Amino acid sequence: MVKKKSYGFKTPVRRITKNVTGHKVGGELTGGECELINTQLLELNETQIHKFELIPESAVGLFNSNVGIVAIGGYFICEADIRIKLSITVNKELSEITYDIEKNRFYSIGHDFEIDLEEKIENISVAIEFIVTNKTKIEYSHFSYGFVDKLEYRENEEAYKHYANSKKTICFPEQFYFTKQYIIENSIVGNPIMSKSCNRCQRYLPINPFNQRIQLAFSNHCTTKAPCTHKNFSNYRITKSEFENSEIENIVTNNFENGYSLDPNGNIISYYGHQLECKACKKFFVNAALNHLRTSSQHREDSLRRRAFELLSRKLLGIKWIYHEFRIKTGKEFDKEIWLKFNKKCFNCNNDIKSAKVMHLDHTMPLSHLYPLDETATCLCATCNNAKSDIFPVDFYTEEKLISLSKYTGLPLELLKSRKANQKVIDLLKNKIIWFVEDFLNHPDYVRVRDGKKAADSILNSVNKAISKSDTKFDVLEEYTKLKS
Repeated sequence: MVKKKSYGFKTPVRRITKNVTGHKVGGELTGGECELINTQLLELNETQIHKFELIPESAVGLFNSNVGIVAIGGYFICEADIRIKLSITVNKELSEITYDIEKNRFYSIGHDFEIDLEEKIENISVAIEFIVTNKTKIEYSHFSYGFVDKLEYRENEEAYKHYANSKKTICFPEQFYFTKQYIIENSIVGNPIMSKSCNRCQRYLPINPFNQRIQLAFSNHCTTKAPCTHKNFSNYRITKSEFENSEIENIVTNNFENGYSLDPNGNIISYYGHQLECKACKKFFVNAALNHLRTSSQHREDSLRRRAFELLSRKLLGIKWIYHEFRIKTGKEFDKEIWLKFNKKCFNCNNDIKSAKVMHLDHTMPLSHLYPLDETATCLCATCNNAKSDIFPVDFYTEEKLISLSKYTGLPLELLKSRKANQKVIDLLKNKIIWFVEDFLNHPDYVRVRDGKKAADSILNSVNKAISKSDTKFDVLEEYTKLKS
């Protein structure tokens, strides 16, 4: 058998720290277990407020300081659009956040508030308000509130900047690390959902039974290269069920989306798979803060790959960086125009965005599939942009939202409903394979070895994944070999 040429792009040294986090798993749960449970259900005829008092003396100092954190959150889905307001009151100071919940879509929501434990605190309360205009039902799971008391937070000052950064809401309510769940007054038993184990914090937390790509407590493992074939990430052994064995097949088949199935052993199979760690543990114990073996090179890897995708798409399409090009063409600032186009609101949650500077520009069609940033960008808030990530619009928005998005962006509804890579860029790439391999991937930033790994490897792998989602499937290096022979 002839050895396949690598052309210098397959890293000769395995980066050991990629698979070493500096922290062992938390116990017996491996991340490959699940529980089938029922939600709790509330029937709402009018707006309701549920208030809960806390004992100030129970607050715990975190981050080697006198900072305490009180929080509230959970996972919610409703049959009609409603608004949920979470509020925290310390003495007479009120802090609140509002979530616009669209019907038939599962949401992770939460709110927290820092308190100075050196000051006298006489009373603390949290509240959840369901603001409804018509009779509806809302289901929820893992609803919790109280003081954050994660042991690893207590003496780690470094963890604070990661806990409190501008993107923190993407890990709400997981990063509160609550273990006790509460039932809201007048709740009744709801419908089946699934919770999966985290191999670090050893909690069972929800995964979305109705749309795996709209993630709850766990990020997907395989997206571009689905179905996930990594057993522990996609095969979940049922360790607890609130249902008879004879009911489980019907629940998975008829209650959950068709991305879930049962294998012959009775394990639940996930099409996209999920990470072994919940979002909070991934953030603190794998990627940053509490992982002392995480390197700066590893932190740079994703951002370098994203910049490479943006540059590659633009070079192939023969267009310049959108900010410069838009300014020359219109005499206006690109980001401000997008902000104004979307009426200064987040397209997804409809919350006000104070200025173009705090707006997050979403590519609409994902950059990971070679769609560069252009006039079809979407105005999102930080929370919604983080939640959308590299998800195709069809997997993130409702039908009504997609129709509206088509009007805002000018993109055809057919494209917004697709899950295909940018065919125009891929066709251009195929015609310039030699340039891509010999010139583009040989940029000094891409071939430089960092922790035994080259960015060129990662870029090449990601490009091949995007190509696999196109109408023209080919392997870059195989195509390059044909052209050079």
